[in-house]
Amino acid sequence: MPTSKLISGYRRFRKRYKEDQQLFERLAEEGQNPKVMWIGCSDSRVVPELITGADPGEIFIVRNIANLVPPATSPACATGAGVEYAVLHLGVSHIVICGHTGCGGIAALDADLDATAQPSIVAWLDLARPAKASVLAAGVPEADRALETIKTNVLLQLENLRSYPCVVEGERRGTLTLHAWLYDLKAGWIFSYHFESRRWKPASHYTPLAE
Repeated sequence: MPTSKLISGYRRFRKRYKEDQQLFERLAEEGQNPKVMWIGCSDSRVVPELITGADPGEIFIVRNIANLVPPATSPACATGAGVEYAVLHLGVSHIVICGHTGCGGIAALDADLDATAQPSIVAWLDLARPAKASVLAAGVPEADRALETIKTNVLLQLENLRSYPCVVEGERRGTLTLHAWLYDLKAGWIFSYHFESRRWKPASHYTPLAE
């Protein structure tokens, strides 16, 4: 993206800033009070605020390759720090883990990556390998494996969330709800996983997060 386009976008933002100046000033003076934490992929095509129509201050966002959540005991603590901050300091009521179709991180599980040239990527993606192993063990047809691995990975990372004491306590008290979502890049749909039926359904049929 050329620098000139970024500057043009900044000018449009300045116009919006003036139109919504009270909102931005309130956020600056009173601080943030989001009710939702979003853990999503760094993929530039998946923009949480754009997809959900959220305003500034409404979603606390952590993005990384393949929307992964290291277990609480992992030395890779950046995402974990975000989880603890969101739950313990911001008091969010919901955590959404959102995967997406066409995820390059999940596709890389099938690639022969050079651990010498890209050790960080190889080590990071190890957190998603159990999802791939589960899909292979289930005998999923090859044509469906990529999508099923993406879905299974979302559920795996949600279970990793439950390794954090603050998440366990929030669920126990009923003050925190976890959500597994999948964004379809081509169609623009969000699907949510319903644990009772073990099925993915359109998020438009889901209980609103604000409730």
